[in-house]
Amino acid sequence: MKRVKTQVLKIDPQPIFTEIQQASGSVWNECLYQMDMYQWHRGYLHAHCDFYIGDACEGWMDKHLSKSQPLHSQSIQHIRKTYFRSWKSYAALKKSGGIQKPKPPRKTKKYMTTRWLKSAIHFKDRLLRLSMGAGRDRLEIRLPKKFDASKTHLISTIDLVYNFGQWALHFTYTDEINPESPGKGVCGVDVGEIHPIVSNDGEHTEIYNGRYIRSLYRQRNKVLADFSRAMSRCDRRSKRGWRLTRHKWRRIRKIDNQIKDALNKHTTAFVRRCVSRGIGRIVLGDLTGIRNRIDYSKSSNQKLHQWAFGKLTDLITYKAKQVGIQVRQINEAYTSQTCPSCGKRNKPSNRNYKCGCGFTYEYLTEDFTKTLLVT
Repeated sequence: MKRVKTQVLKIDPQPIFTEIQQASGSVWNECLYQMDMYQWHRGYLHAHCDFYIGDACEGWMDKHLSKSQPLHSQSIQHIRKTYFRSWKSYAALKKSGGIQKPKPPRKTKKYMTTRWLKSAIHFKDRLLRLSMGAGRDRLEIRLPKKFDASKTHLISTIDLVYNFGQWALHFTYTDEINPESPGKGVCGVDVGEIHPIVSNDGEHTEIYNGRYIRSLYRQRNKVLADFSRAMSRCDRRSKRGWRLTRHKWRRIRKIDNQIKDALNKHTTAFVRRCVSRGIGRIVLGDLTGIRNRIDYSKSSNQKLHQWAFGKLTDLITYKAKQVGIQVRQINEAYTSQTCPSCGKRNKPSNRNYKCGCGFTYEYLTEDFTKTLLVT
């Protein structure tokens, strides 16, 4: 089984970085143009939203894409594959109805993140050398002393990323792992906005407190409001406006990293407890499209739309698979009303459940507080 890890390394800017990102954007724009040409040759006068994307279309575009770019050939291929993945994601969303009125990839880009694959990556001491297009010199980047050069053979891709004034390299490491055989237990997980994880395996109930994460979201909203208020008094494209923009995103990046760190700690602790208790399967609720059904007060809508249930689900799935635990998502409809003994539906009364088959569940405050887990 393969395990994928990423590392972010901040680097000093070089003038050629902007040229590389512009070249990637031009390749994306050329994909948009070639798609119009491909459809036009087959009878469509303009880009059709429901056009079938297959191997023939990808091969035709690969043949007609310009080869005179300053980028490595595999970097160009990666942009083409990203373009077709966007088409396939659009088709899946349109079929499932998870997002109302999804849009196909039609928007042009001036800049775009550039990726190098393994064959274009070379290391020499502390010097990283990335291959470019035919007839061009390799891009050389001096790595800091803190960079671990002992694992360079595991690097599969490198991305050149620009994030609000800061250039960085995103390294992707891929290696093989042999997860232990999973247990036989099953653990159900309810992903919530107040408490990120509430789990029960039939014997233990754990609640992971989300107070810290919610406080970070409140702080993020206040920071955005304060900077927006200050920037509204600035002239358009003024020096003060640009300075406030840089400071704003520096603060936002810090808070986002804190939120990401808290979510990782919650999910890591949860998966480790599942391993220690012999859990072989984790069952999660499928919350796809839940934001389309909510309409409460202004503050409640803001909290629910900032609810990172998708990120939390992805982290649990990724970390559980690394240790051999299966993850399954099910529809949450009527799960709180269905009797676990006979399968009939009964509405709970004051968190107490009673079914005609004899199954009962009483909510006891004393027993419940003993299971509260604050992490």
